[in-house]
Amino acid sequence: MTPVGYRRSVFALRFSRAGLLLFAVSLTASCASQYVNQLSQVSANSTSFHMPTELGSDACRSALSQAAASEDNELDASNIRLVNWNVHKQTGQNWKHDYDKLASGTDLVLIQEASLRTESINDIDATMHWSFAPGYRTSGEITGVLTLSRIKPLVQCSFVNLEPVLRTPKATSITQYGLSGTDETLVVVNVHAVNITLGMGAYRNQFKQIEETLSQHSGPIILSGDFNTWRARRAELVEELVSRLGLTELQFADDNRVRFLGQALDHIYVRGLSAVKTNTSQVESSDHNPMSVTFSL
Repeated sequence: MTPVGYRRSVFALRFSRAGLLLFAVSLTASCASQYVNQLSQVSANSTSFHMPTELGSDACRSALSQAAASEDNELDASNIRLVNWNVHKQTGQNWKHDYDKLASGTDLVLIQEASLRTESINDIDATMHWSFAPGYRTSGEITGVLTLSRIKPLVQCSFVNLEPVLRTPKATSITQYGLSGTDETLVVVNVHAVNITLGMGAYRNQFKQIEETLSQHSGPIILSGDFNTWRARRAELVEELVSRLGLTELQFADDNRVRFLGQALDHIYVRGLSAVKTNTSQVESSDHNPMSVTFSL
């Protein structure tokens, strides 16, 4: 579940505009044209919308409050189809088959442990807009959380938090979308929570950052991802946060979510939307099972 960590200062340098463009240039020579286009889009999205951790939650909160939707760039508020899945870096056998089946017809696909590399990037839907929050990088791979959407987000902010023991970076992506039939906007948080820690400090800080960012948003919210809630104290912290924000957790009649020490790791919390249909699938292509839901305003 956890890639090798690195220091925050290195993250800031490597994911600057220059760093992203240099990374794209270093890989395009041996890649298919679709891969080049996809990586270029990721670079463009990041340089246009990315607000790194160093700018803090204030900058993201301000951007969310100032965004204005247009009628030609809205999600259908009566039928928002979402999938959440930790894909284990797309290393499992038959990953693409499972992904294609899950993602077909969806409006939002929230992926944790997304791995952008030459042999796997073409497996991800090229027709959707990519909002990528980078975490760990090597010379031929960027991993992080990826939100795919049918429409371009009004705002994309992304943060990274380092695990104190292994210095592993965990990314959070926050995107905002217009909704049909209303002036309200939907904010979607895609989080891969801090995992290996000795205490609660780093975990608490990551969710405090999310809460501060969402604190002034009055419209619908979806908070989803791999929360690594394998300790009761972590689950309690998340419950306290979502209670303050007015979110409730989705329940699944047939709950196939992966558990560790008896605790579910993956969750979807929502405010301002009704869950019309929920589902969890069992797969062998990842160490997490995906969650699916259809929302209506």
